[in-house]
Amino acid sequence: MICYHCNKTFPDDQPYYNDYNVVVCKPCFLEGKRCFICRFVGNDLREVPGLGLECEFCRGKVVAEGDSLAESLPPIASFLSAFGCRVEAAPRFQWSDREPLLALQTQADLPRAEFFDDYLRHAYPIYYRDGVFHMLRRMPRPAFVVHMIVQLAVAHVSGAFRLPNLSGKTPFHAYAQGWCHWIGYGAAAALNYDRERRQLRKWPELGLQGDFERWETMSKSQTTPKVSAHFHATVVALARKSLMDAEPAYQP
Repeated sequence: MICYHCNKTFPDDQPYYNDYNVVVCKPCFLEGKRCFICRFVGNDLREVPGLGLECEFCRGKVVAEGDSLAESLPPIASFLSAFGCRVEAAPRFQWSDREPLLALQTQADLPRAEFFDDYLRHAYPIYYRDGVFHMLRRMPRPAFVVHMIVQLAVAHVSGAFRLPNLSGKTPFHAYAQGWCHWIGYGAAAALNYDRERRQLRKWPELGLQGDFERWETMSKSQTTPKVSAHFHATVVALARKSLMDAEPAYQP
């Protein structure tokens, strides 16, 4: 076989890595520079300020700063309507470098994320706060879809209770954030986005996903409409216990 990166021939029985219909020998994969988005060793890596290196395979195939997102929103809004979530006609987006976006979500002292999936271990690539969806400058389209679903659900619930977002330590915050995260997890499953489904199942590790396990466990014995109906029927009472100025007229 011929290595895509070094262009040298290596025996077929030696370890190698393959993707994008090319192969890379193990030494090149371990020692070469790799793409922030996909971790693959490219031959035309370019630095994206505030993010990292991007390879020729990802370039032009990701959701990136400057893209129009309007065409992506109607199907997402339609999906969320089944959960009783309303989406604003014109959401406000703000593209962000990875460090400022991470700082919006946690002040924990974390190792630098070398790759996109490292970043997802501790943070969302899209994060709603105070009417704005803060977004990582580049991300795979499946990640954009499922995380946009999570954060649009967050925007719906937090807006109804006059909160900047669902970041907080009360039982209400964990309850509501877990439900939003669960919706995105279900979307990944429905769309056969296996990688994103696995990521949402185990990350973020800092508890940003709230009480996700509650809703995932409930969904194993109840239908999705019943799970969502239970959320809407119980969230107001929990908010009244946890929040001083809970909105009593919450409606799904």
